[in-house]
Parts: sequence; C-alpha cells; structure tokens
Amino acid sequence: MALAWCEATAAHVRPATGGLWLFALAFGAGFTALGWDDFDGSFLMALLLLFYIVDDISDGVPHRWPAALAAVTVLWGAARLTSAVLPDSLDNAWAQSVAAAVGVTLGLAVSAAITRLPERRPHRPVEGHDSGFGGQDSR
Repeated sequence: MALAWCEATAAHVRPATGGLWLFALAFGAGFTALGWDDFDGSFLMALLLLFYIVDDISDGVPHRWPAALAAVTVLWGAARLTSAVLPDSLDNAWAQSVAAAVGVTLGLAVSAAITRLPERRPHRPVEGHDSGFGGQDSR
C-alpha cells in the first residue's frame, strides 16, 4: 500500500520546490540588504510563492485549489505570528524579511504536502457485496 502511494506520488513531485525556496529566500534577503524602499524583500518572497501557486494551478496539479488557499493562509498567518514575536532590536525591514521567510517556507511546505496527497478514486462496489442498509441482502 505504501509503495503504491509512493509510486503514485512520484509522478507529482516537483524537484524545483527546494530550489525555488532557496531562491526566494536569497532574493528577498538580497533586496532587503540593498535597502531599496521601492522593493521590499518580504514582498518579493511572497510574490515568488504566489507565482509557484499559480504555476501549480495552471499545470493542473491535483488538489491545487485547497493547496493554494492553505499556502496563502499559512503564509499570512506565519508571517504575522513571526513578526509579532520578533524582538524590537531588529531593523523593521529585516524583521519583515525574516517573517516573510518563515511564511514562505511554511507556505511552500503546506502546498507541497497537499498537492502530493493521493487522489480520491470513486468507490466501486464489490460484486456479491451488499451495499444496502438495514442488514438485509438487497439482491
């Protein structure tokens, strides 16, 4: 059973997830380090996660809509919670970038986990098996 799930899941694995995650974090940290007021590193990290989600939706990945909703929700919630617990000693731009990095990391993890769930198959009754109610044979 587990082997069948792994084989079915292997068709949906996207090897670029880890590379995208590192790229998003490096990209956001780079823009934060440059200190440009027009481009916020945390915004760019979140934008790269949204591009990943839109790519999943356009590719027709299984469970794409629940994964997109969950990823955006986790991104927002994790970023808000992380920014609330960060110390005030951090610069505001770096605090936002750290919070966005946590949100993007958890958002990508949630999206990847949901899109790799096995697809539901329609239930087919087994021949000779009574699917009726009441404990009586419905033949």
